[in-house]
Amino acid sequence: MATSVMATSCARQPSYKSSQKIIKRYFKKYGKKYQETVYGSSKIGSVEVISQQEIHKDLVAIQAFITLEDGTVRRVHVTVEDGPTGWRFLSWENAS
Repeated sequence: MATSVMATSCARQPSYKSSQKIIKRYFKKYGKKYQETVYGSSKIGSVEVISQQEIHKDLVAIQAFITLEDGTVRRVHVTVEDGPTGWRFLSWENAS
């Protein structure tokens, strides 16, 4: 019984809440570095994860909506990787 509980607790995808946190943190840094972009001119309001799909072990594709404080909504595709210290942001693509 203990082995079955341990096997189910190992997630191959981040939780939706964790994905939101990773995306929001990345775009805050991105906006500071590239202030002339949409993400630099308006702060990130919220992130809503639409779907997550495992590409292969330790690599997940995420579709999300980013709502900026000025009311603009952007759709993005994000790729995250499970590294030795947790999930990390790899790449993104604007899908708007």
